[in-house]
Amino acid sequence: MEKYLEEAPKSWKYRLVLAAVPKDGAPYEDSFSVHIDRPVSYWDQIYTFLSDPQVRVDAYRSEGRVLVTVSLRTEVSVPCARCLEPARTEVGGELRYIFSLRRDEQQREKAEESKDGEEEIIILDSWEDEIDLGQLIWEVLITALPGAVLCSPDCLGLCPQCGANLNLGPCGCKKESRDPRFDVLRNFVEDSGK
Repeated sequence: MEKYLEEAPKSWKYRLVLAAVPKDGAPYEDSFSVHIDRPVSYWDQIYTFLSDPQVRVDAYRSEGRVLVTVSLRTEVSVPCARCLEPARTEVGGELRYIFSLRRDEQQREKAEESKDGEEEIIILDSWEDEIDLGQLIWEVLITALPGAVLCSPDCLGLCPQCGANLNLGPCGCKKESRDPRFDVLRNFVEDSGK
């Protein structure tokens, strides 16, 4: 078993049966939770889930299409972007998908491809009677994960010289009045003044 999840778990066997979505345009709603049994690795960041993600699926029919909205809420722990201590944050996201069983949809979509703001239409085969929600839930989850989380807004981070966590107290390193990152510019100015 892999140490981290990098794709939707195979155990996510959630389906939207198309026959359950009313043909009169009335909304279909479903809520459930998905289980994540290990941390998720995404963009070199490790996200540990503190609760099972709560998923909500809303669907309705319109103009021969099925519009599906998948939303998700959960809480994760991730290393603080400044001090690397665990930081908790709530995560939530939502994506909308458009599905069609109409064969002429592909030609219509190609004709409208040049329009800005058009959403991609996922063409289902005529024999398909359900939509696999596992990959859709994974997409919502991944797009909702934050890039940088702080343990607190006033986190002091790590000492750039010794690496000590400055939130726990001063580290004892000699504080320089100048920033060593600007030494190259300082040398350039001194050399150009000669």
